[in-house]
Amino acid sequence: MTLLEFVKKDSDDVEYLHHNAKVSFERLRYVSFMLVLTYPGFFIFDFFILSKLNHPTYRWVLSAVHLTGLAASLIFLFLYSRYKNALKESFINGYILLYLWLGAIASINSQTFTGNIYAYLIILFGIAVIFPIQPKHLFSHFLITHLLFVAGIILVHPLDLPLLVKLVNSTGCAVISFTIALSFNRYRLSDFSNRQKLKRNEESFRRLFHMNPTPLILTKLDGEILLINNQAIKYYHLEGKDISSLHPNRFLFSQPEEMAGIIKRLEYEQSIKNYITEQQIIPGENKWSMLHFELVDYLEDTCILIDTMDITAMKEKEQELLEHATIDMLTGVKNRRSGLELLHKQLEWTSQQFILCYIDIDNLKIVNDRYGHTAGDDLIKTCCNTIDRHIGQNDILFRLGGDEFIVIFFEKQNSDVEHIWQKINQDFQALNDTHQKLYPISVSHGLYHYKPGTSITLEEILELADQEMYQNKKHNNTRNDNALIYQS
Repeated sequence: MTLLEFVKKDSDDVEYLHHNAKVSFERLRYVSFMLVLTYPGFFIFDFFILSKLNHPTYRWVLSAVHLTGLAASLIFLFLYSRYKNALKESFINGYILLYLWLGAIASINSQTFTGNIYAYLIILFGIAVIFPIQPKHLFSHFLITHLLFVAGIILVHPLDLPLLVKLVNSTGCAVISFTIALSFNRYRLSDFSNRQKLKRNEESFRRLFHMNPTPLILTKLDGEILLINNQAIKYYHLEGKDISSLHPNRFLFSQPEEMAGIIKRLEYEQSIKNYITEQQIIPGENKWSMLHFELVDYLEDTCILIDTMDITAMKEKEQELLEHATIDMLTGVKNRRSGLELLHKQLEWTSQQFILCYIDIDNLKIVNDRYGHTAGDDLIKTCCNTIDRHIGQNDILFRLGGDEFIVIFFEKQNSDVEHIWQKINQDFQALNDTHQKLYPISVSHGLYHYKPGTSITLEEILELADQEMYQNKKHNNTRNDNALIYQS
């Protein structure tokens, strides 16, 4: 055993003795109350029922025993109420001896009149069960009292076989009572040691809990917050708030039913890792958090330990990467990959009709060659912005590549789409009339109306719409042959 373990064991032994003394005082108080409350019955029995008994010695000895018990109880209750913290363990031992002697005297007295020794046996069992006395003290109490009891019985009654049997039985009762007290003491010592270990573990848990660099919250299954460290208070902006009145639903989850779902999962899985949620920390400030949930035992109750990790920066970076992967950087609309993926899903998983519009910007190569790629990029953005202004919220525009774009029109007929193109062409013509650009702006388009159940692939749809677009481009090129460039 190390020095530290020895010190802890010695400290635990001292605390155990103090704990037992405290329990003994409390139980002696209850016993004293009971003796005071029951004494009126004893008084009636001693001074009225036994008043005509032709055995005055038995009567007066029994009355003296009952009065002594009453007086002792009243004295203890008075001292306990006035000097509770000043009473020593020896005070308890004195009362235990007094009760044993009163029981022994009552049984010796009864033996002379009724031939029974029940009072002594009852006191033996009662003290063994009720009072957590140190075994070495209890052994000396039992031994001294029992020797006096045996001597008293022999003095007041001739020793014969029935009396000898009673003495043997009473000795066995004393041995059994001490064995019971010894067993209870070992159980109490084990229970006390376990509680001390639990207390030390709880203190270690609390210390580590508050030292943890990440936000931690410990709650009961009903949501009552038991512990919350400073990191969690800062993270969730709970400074100055009454933590005991808060519920995790108010700041951990956007929907109350989320917590119920978490608890239901924990009942089967015991722990939940990497639970990602968006939390409104304060009005106007949202954070993305990764939560870990663990069922733990704390203070003999099943609780939930919640670990929070701030992943807002990671989610923002993820969103940025997603935009790079799905958005065309020049125009800000969907790129080829995300647009074609959406079209594949539309064909495979939905039964919704749509009109695919294949768009090609006219004369982009000539603009690039004569005015540079900056002017060409400006032409692409101007056309894209103009088209985007006229399509519906549910319609989708994406860049197929270079000067080619696709618009997917939902819940429209060909006539509706052509009407939209009339407005788009009017905007282009109005821009051309102002001569703000060095070149005329126009686009060519072709349509394909897809209806559910049609046996056709995406590639075939694009090809058919592309062919329609080229027919429109021939018309536009003929119209613009003589006015392609406003100035060289």
